[in-house]
Amino acid sequence: MKSRIWTIAIVGIVGLGMMLSACQPPSAMTEEEMALRQKAYKDSMKKANMRECMKFLSFATEYYKNKDYEDALRNYKKLFELQCVDEELARDVFVFVGNSYRELNQLDSALYYYDRGLSYIPENAYLRQNKIYTLKLMGDTDGVLAEKAELLRYTPDDMKLAEELVDEYLLNKYFEEAKALAQQILEKDPNNRNVQNILREAMVELGEDIFDMIKARYEEDPANLQNINEYAGLLIERNMMTEATQVLENAVKVNPDNENIMRRLVDVYNSKGNTAQTVTILTKLIKLKPNDTEYQYQITDAYLNTGDHKSALKQAEAIIKANPQDGRAYANRAKVYEEIANACTGAAPDFSDKLVFSMAYEDYLKARDLRYSKIQNKIDFLGEARIPQKGDWFFYRDDYVDKQGYATPQKKCYSWLTRKVKAP
Repeated sequence: MKSRIWTIAIVGIVGLGMMLSACQPPSAMTEEEMALRQKAYKDSMKKANMRECMKFLSFATEYYKNKDYEDALRNYKKLFELQCVDEELARDVFVFVGNSYRELNQLDSALYYYDRGLSYIPENAYLRQNKIYTLKLMGDTDGVLAEKAELLRYTPDDMKLAEELVDEYLLNKYFEEAKALAQQILEKDPNNRNVQNILREAMVELGEDIFDMIKARYEEDPANLQNINEYAGLLIERNMMTEATQVLENAVKVNPDNENIMRRLVDVYNSKGNTAQTVTILTKLIKLKPNDTEYQYQITDAYLNTGDHKSALKQAEAIIKANPQDGRAYANRAKVYEEIANACTGAAPDFSDKLVFSMAYEDYLKARDLRYSKIQNKIDFLGEARIPQKGDWFFYRDDYVDKQGYATPQKKCYSWLTRKVKAP
């Protein structure tokens, strides 16, 4: 009897346990298990509907090719209803659904399907490029930049895209992003001049000092002309003329025919008052560019600054000979005669001085006749206070005017001049 009671009790306990176990809810699935189950379901549905899937995909593709976008969309939507669209078909479906909406000017819907596609295949460049194009149509600059950055993340070796993006960052004042991307590009392509300039400009806009960067770049490759010009330019900009002179003089030794370096060196020498060195470099530039009159005008000024009036006048005469109808050429020679007269004039100009001022005055008038209009103040000043007046000619005619009616300056400091002035 006791044995029977124990047996009944045990059976009851086991039964109760089974009942309690049956009433407990199943354990929750992980996200991974859920995803696997959903994929299995979609795979089974796609397999079951394979024939239908291929049929509607074919119809949709044909309608899309014929630009019948509404019918294309009706057939593409059948693919979603039949659970046909997986990662494999995503490449052939989402981009064309998005493009169809775009062609129908339903841009928000287009973006929705591009994003759905990218959730399957985020690395797909064609899909993302179509999204970028649509964002451009919508005028969404921030969106365009974000998508290009995302595209670059999946194609890090696409240097064309990287340069395009860094340019757009700078253009749209994304200076932090421009700086960061420029630095990344320069790690792969350290000599990319455009990107170097973008990095420099971005740093300037961010208020960062670029001096150390430019100096380091120069010191890494001091023979590189771009580095030389950039570093020298920065030194000049900061009025560090001694350092700039050293950089440029070293550069011109290695590049004796480089016009840009020599031009910078002229600027530096002029700023330091080194007129003799200026003449040396300008002489080389004139030999290098014999038809560039700008250097010839500059060397005229350089000769005047050194007090070499003979060389200045010779240079001015050469410019007129080469450019007889250029008013600036005559104004240039007038300036030389004016400086010659100023150098010889004492407390007040005598008749000899006034004759040389007349030479300058005649050249200024010729320059004006040739429509060089920047010298009217010179004409007015010399005409009123420096050239011989009627009374001067009356008193000095006998001593200065020859039988041909020309007057010659008689002071010793003018003895080398050959030009004469026609007496009135």
